[in-house]
Amino acid sequence: MQSEDKKELRWRIVVATIVAACIVAIIAAFLSMNYQRTVSQNALYLEASTNQALERLDSVFENSQQSLFMASTLFEEVHPTDDEICNELEFLEEGTPFDYLAFETVDGTTYNSRGKVSQVQPRENPIKEAGVATVNDERIGEGLSIVFFEPVYDGDTYVGVMSGVWSNELLERTISTTYYNEYASTYLCNDEGVVIAYSSTFVKVESDQLDISAVDSTDGTSVGELLPSLERGESMTFTYESPRGLGLAYMVKLSDHDWTLLRTYPATINTSIVERTNIIGIALIAAIIVVFICALAVVIVRASRKNKEITIKKDQFERVADASSQLFKRFAVLDLQNNIYEYIKGEDLDDRLPKRGKFTDFANFWVSQAVYDDEREKVRDMIMLDSIMRNFTPDVQIMRFEYRVNYQGEVRWLQPSMVCLRRDNEGHPASLLYAVQDVTTVKVEEARAREALEDAYRAAEQASRAKSDFLGSMSHDIRTPMNSIMGLTAIATMHINDSERVKDCLQKITVSSRHLLGLINEVLDMARIESGNIGLAEDDFDLPEAIENLLTIIHPQVAAKQQHLKVDTAGVIHEHVVGDFMRLQQVFVNIMGNSVKFTPEGGTIGLTIAEIPTRISGCACYQFTFTDTGCGMSEEFVERVFEPFARANDNRMTNVEGTGLGMSIVKSVVSLMNGSIDVQSKLGEGTTFVVTVHLKLREADLEDTSALCDLYVLVADNDQVACEGACEMLDEIGMVPDYVLSGDAAIARVRERVETPEEYSAVILDWKMPGKSGIETARELREILPDHVPIIILSAYDWMAIEQEARMAGIDAFVSKPMFKSRLVHVMNSLLVGGKDDEAERDDAAKEADLLRQADFSDKRILLVEDNELAASIGLDILSFTGAATAHAINGRVALEMLRDNPPGTFDLVLMDGQMPVMNGYEAARAIRSLGLAGRPDLATIPIVALTADAFADDMKRALNAGMNAHMSKPLEINTLVRVLREFLQ
Repeated sequence: MQSEDKKELRWRIVVATIVAACIVAIIAAFLSMNYQRTVSQNALYLEASTNQALERLDSVFENSQQSLFMASTLFEEVHPTDDEICNELEFLEEGTPFDYLAFETVDGTTYNSRGKVSQVQPRENPIKEAGVATVNDERIGEGLSIVFFEPVYDGDTYVGVMSGVWSNELLERTISTTYYNEYASTYLCNDEGVVIAYSSTFVKVESDQLDISAVDSTDGTSVGELLPSLERGESMTFTYESPRGLGLAYMVKLSDHDWTLLRTYPATINTSIVERTNIIGIALIAAIIVVFICALAVVIVRASRKNKEITIKKDQFERVADASSQLFKRFAVLDLQNNIYEYIKGEDLDDRLPKRGKFTDFANFWVSQAVYDDEREKVRDMIMLDSIMRNFTPDVQIMRFEYRVNYQGEVRWLQPSMVCLRRDNEGHPASLLYAVQDVTTVKVEEARAREALEDAYRAAEQASRAKSDFLGSMSHDIRTPMNSIMGLTAIATMHINDSERVKDCLQKITVSSRHLLGLINEVLDMARIESGNIGLAEDDFDLPEAIENLLTIIHPQVAAKQQHLKVDTAGVIHEHVVGDFMRLQQVFVNIMGNSVKFTPEGGTIGLTIAEIPTRISGCACYQFTFTDTGCGMSEEFVERVFEPFARANDNRMTNVEGTGLGMSIVKSVVSLMNGSIDVQSKLGEGTTFVVTVHLKLREADLEDTSALCDLYVLVADNDQVACEGACEMLDEIGMVPDYVLSGDAAIARVRERVETPEEYSAVILDWKMPGKSGIETARELREILPDHVPIIILSAYDWMAIEQEARMAGIDAFVSKPMFKSRLVHVMNSLLVGGKDDEAERDDAAKEADLLRQADFSDKRILLVEDNELAASIGLDILSFTGAATAHAINGRVALEMLRDNPPGTFDLVLMDGQMPVMNGYEAARAIRSLGLAGRPDLATIPIVALTADAFADDMKRALNAGMNAHMSKPLEINTLVRVLREFLQ
């Protein structure tokens, strides 16, 4: 046992000795290599440094020669006299690098820039070319000096030579250099070896001759042996021993002169560099050995840990691989070179495809399993051998595709992925991993999501198309009142001399205009309509007036299509109500307008107004039933008739205008009124809308009916229900009614009662009856009845169309259907009792004119700012009724200038339009208020009222924010104008 230990110890000693010897050999080799490398690098450094000094010296020589040439040229141009030569040389010396300048004449007289003049022997060979030479002349300086020459001419005559003398100090500065802050010895010698200049801190030249032959080189070559090479113009490097160690020297000849430049590399630097490098190298080797040992220890420790980590990661990788494999139903390795496939994992494989076999059988089997022909072609294009070779180019590593298979009686979506495992030498795939994932569930979800997205897209597209249709066809609702306005305007023009006819047309134009304004406001305020954010006003109005306005608007359309209009009332007790007149009228016009649109010519349009019982105190419940004999609606469309932009898909309505928004507005308004709307319709038979709303009641002065008591009245109408309703109403006011169902019956009944105690005091005839019409019946009755017995026409049609014919037939008055109690009492009192209320009969325009005249502002002046000429003319005419003086500005800029240029108090009020060119009303208002803060305090307080078509709440806020005091919307309401004028001018 001990001998084995001794052997092991000796073996270790031997190994240690060998390792130590290797380390020593490595260090020795390193030191030798380092020494050679240092010498070689320093030699290259010395050579480069000397060549740089040589280039610098050549450059200095060239610049000096050029400088002397310039000085001689200037000297020739000045041509100084003998007394001026020294001064001129002194002046020229300042622009040269020379220690001083000299000029030698042909006769030997020498002048220099230091003011010295001497006489020498004239030259046998005058210097007539530029050059440089070394001169040993005490007149110039001690020792050798470098002198540059330039001949001087007077025209073509040679007059002398100018020379420039370099000082030794300048030359020494030019050739001196340092290496690592130590001066190197540099010598400049001529071709005879005489030292012209030197720069050295160690060597002093005792004689003019440089004795380099006394220095022996370390490589066995003497310097004397190098001199022939130097004479041939070759540069050379050699080493030498000196008391300070190993030295380097480099000799090179100047290119344009027979001079040699020799520079030595300090031996101390060589020695110190070698020593430092050796120390660093040894330390580096030692550090490497230490690091190596430490690294070896670390590697051993880490290797142990790594083995443990590898074991853990291997387990984790196996678990991840097992989990990943669950994503795929099948794995197969495809050996393309040997035409073999093998399934590593194959779920649901049946006996038709074994787990191992020929690749061609594998490819043909899965191609055949594709459900559709196009997908079968796609699989063939991906999985066949020639396709794989074509598709798996060198830059393609993985390929994936999807298709459907009919596998085991079920259609499934498969997603195969092919990954290249190995390629041959030519880059073609040799082996593939074929992994198949069942993505049926994902595809079903994608299809469901795509279907939902398509449904959403279709819904959005339908909404967009509906809104586009709305913008393209919204003219329908506006055309309804516009047609009335245009028709009534034409009638008024044709009866311009009939003041009563014109007055009646103007009244109806006013009604239609207000309705048109309401429609425009609704169209422009689409955001409020779509969001349902519409409020209701609380206005006093009479139900008969509302129905009359409706019929005024709808009459032109009914007449144009030659339709029959039937309007009745049933049990209406309360006629004076409180509510939103414009909204209610909007409901009526939308429903009845649709009835007219979708009813063919000659059809029947019906409206019945009934008051039904209600338990709400202070309110009455009204039921409006709209009927028509039009095209009707399908059951499917009835369910969505109140949806925005809904229109029936019916070729019978292709050319019918409409927005599809009207019924949605109707539904919203009726709901706000705590009402309801029901619809019943059948294709080809017509439609019935039933609107039920609650309206607040208000008290009104009742007209005296005592004078009408016990008076006999005959009603003639072919509609028995209408007759019974009229008789019930007449009975309520105390009269004694009777009715017949035709014109002939009316004539017969009147004949029976004439000159009897039961003689009729009035006769009410329907305009349109079968057989004799109301006018024809009235014409015959007028021959029977006394003149004091009035005949009244009852009709749902426009009175203006038959007025002239009716008057000629002896008809005294007109009552519109449906017949309301208040209207009937008023007509009966005016015809039977007399004392017609002139004030009540006056039209609205006359009342508005009186209202303007009563507001006397004759001492005030108003500035109207309006860019539209017609609107400005109308505004000025209206203001003229108040007596106020007016002025007109065509835009905000002109208004601002008028207010600024006129003295304070010129204007008492400004009516400002909103949208104008140059400067709009809001900008003008701000500018006017700014003038009020800049020296015109009256403009800070002058009332500014917006009079603009910007009519919504945001526009009102915008006007107030601009500095205006109030807001009025166009078209101008006289009542509003008078109220505003009184507020700011009284």
